[in-house]
Amino acid sequence: MLLRTYAKNLTKKESVFIIISMIVTLGITLLSAHFKWGFESAFILAIGMYLILTGYAFINSDRFLKKLLLFGILAGFTELIADKWLVQNIHSLVYPQNEPKILCSPNYMPFAWAVVLIQVGYLGWLISQQQKMIEAMILCLIIGICFIPVFEQCAYYANWWYYNPSKMLLNTPWYVIISEGLICFFLPAIFFYETNHGKKFAILFGIGEGLWILVSYFLIYHLIE
Repeated sequence: MLLRTYAKNLTKKESVFIIISMIVTLGITLLSAHFKWGFESAFILAIGMYLILTGYAFINSDRFLKKLLLFGILAGFTELIADKWLVQNIHSLVYPQNEPKILCSPNYMPFAWAVVLIQVGYLGWLISQQQKMIEAMILCLIIGICFIPVFEQCAYYANWWYYNPSKMLLNTPWYVIISEGLICFFLPAIFFYETNHGKKFAILFGIGEGLWILVSYFLIYHLIE
């Protein structure tokens, strides 16, 4: 059923573009980890991919993707609060000292979060077209747990960031892995709602998602550590 869902929706130009962007993002991330390209590659990837998604949305007058871009960037900037807590309050997350920052985060971080939330959320939204919403949300949680930590692991080898020792799976804390599943849980429902509503809801959901990132990290950290 899941494969049939993808096959049906992959006939849409937008779906093909988003999934190709996801593959390209993962590929560049893996190359960055292998060659240890440093934070400059993270900047180029995050900003570049966000601009590519934006260009596609405007060239094709894609209203849905425009709303997702607004949602994603607002979530990304709100997430800086969560990063500040991880860096300054619990001293878990460490970024290179010599890179340009916004608050405690690399200046590319809002765009990186925007891209990942759009890509993972879009997969969840595709699933929700054929499955029950709760099933799509659970699958998106699983995708978040499996997919986003790949970036966390690659980030360590690419010299983008690392975590101080805690309860870890390889180089990623367990609280981060589980939290990033929770972060993705509501995305299919948010994207479904945004298909039929205006930009003001994209703004509200974007800020809400950014705050949910902080809440997820906070709750799971205190449950596990």
